[in-house]
Amino acid sequence: MDKVLTKHFQYTGLDDYDESLDSQMNAFLTENNIRPEQVIDLEYAAHSSGGINTYSALLIYKTS
Repeated sequence: MDKVLTKHFQYTGLDDYDESLDSQMNAFLTENNIRPEQVIDLEYAAHSSGGINTYSALLIYKTS
C-alpha cells in the first residue's frame, strides 16, 4: 500500500546558508530517491511581512 507524505520547504534569503527552494527540493528528491511519478503535487506560496519576503513550497508525494 502506498503512503502519501508531505515535505515543506522555506526560503527567505536572509542568511548565507539559506538555499533556494529549487536547490532544497532537488537535494531532498535525490537523497530520498523520489522519482517524478511519485510526485502527486507541488504547491508554492509567498508572502511578505515587515519587508521580509518568504517563499514556501509543499511537496506531496507517495512511497511504496
